[in-house]
Amino acid sequence: MTSIIFSTIGNPKGYQEVTYEVNGKEFKSNVSVLALKELLNIDKAVVILGISVADIYKCKCVDYSSCKDCIIQNSKNSLKISENLVAPNIYQNFKGKPDHYFTFVYYHSLKILEREGVNEVFIDTTHGINYMGVLAKEAIQLAVSAYAAKNEKEVKVNLYNSDPVGSNVIGNVKLHEIESIKISPLSGMKYVTSQIVNRDQNFFSKICKGLTRGSTIVIPRLARALDNGLFIYLAERDFSSYLKCLEEELNKDPSISPSDNEINVLYKDMKYALAHSLFYVISRFSGKVDLDTLRHYAETYADEVTKVIIENEVDRIEKLNVEEKKLLRDYSGGEQKDFDKRILYAHGGLPYAGTYVYKENGKVYLTYGDKIDKIEKQI
Repeated sequence: MTSIIFSTIGNPKGYQEVTYEVNGKEFKSNVSVLALKELLNIDKAVVILGISVADIYKCKCVDYSSCKDCIIQNSKNSLKISENLVAPNIYQNFKGKPDHYFTFVYYHSLKILEREGVNEVFIDTTHGINYMGVLAKEAIQLAVSAYAAKNEKEVKVNLYNSDPVGSNVIGNVKLHEIESIKISPLSGMKYVTSQIVNRDQNFFSKICKGLTRGSTIVIPRLARALDNGLFIYLAERDFSSYLKCLEEELNKDPSISPSDNEINVLYKDMKYALAHSLFYVISRFSGKVDLDTLRHYAETYADEVTKVIIENEVDRIEKLNVEEKKLLRDYSGGEQKDFDKRILYAHGGLPYAGTYVYKENGKVYLTYGDKIDKIEKQI
């Protein structure tokens, strides 16, 4: 099992060495992340620094790359940690938007989770300043949720913070577990969709070309489809171009515009992170869907009610003598001439008048075929 700790650091040079204590074990360090890594046997540590740290090291920020390189080179001596994220933040003469920090931490922590194949995540907010701790925690939780959902993993997330530390420390400084939760593929998917369906749809306007069709913004619709178990729809529509577009934007460095009195740092609004998390999870669903695949999707990603409905429909279809491609209605002998939203959801996304079934190489497949546009209008 691979474990990782992400730690927010406001001032890498500003912390005195103290004796940290975790579960009765002690470790001397100037930063809590080193104590947690050692005492909890965590495999890897990543420090999240704000770009405003450039002032501490007197870095000349011509562009993001030069600023980041200067910060990382200097912070290695202060922190003795090999991997750092340098995120756009607001502090003193560094100006920008708080949610750009969120988006940066979300996307780059997700890439680290993918690369490392992580099963357990620790978040240490002891040394964060201003909004850094709160937004880092929220951003990493979104990243872990998307990662767990897409990769069908259960990931444990642990949040730590320390006792207050003044200028004169007497005795040990205790590090406390503030929260510990397990994120499953289902709870991860639900967390991602909840961040979208509870917002005004206009929040997601003007992201990537094609995500707005007429007056309809696609993202909330897709979140509803995922939330309600419409797995065939998600598998049959190709959304890969949207994920590619978002990643092209998120892979770009933050832009830096220095002036006489301040440095403006810009990245991407929070809507990019939320949209990316959705399309990242949706990328799990692709290709043709047979009965076994649909059952697996339901067991992994559907809530209890939706799962039972889909499994009952699959059991019913398995009893049919399916051969050539026909509507479910034609095989079941039903009288369902048409379908609406109520029927779509009542049958777990398998309306008899809107779902085709056929057998190929011994397996029974389901498809919306020429009914997919009508399905889409009901979502």
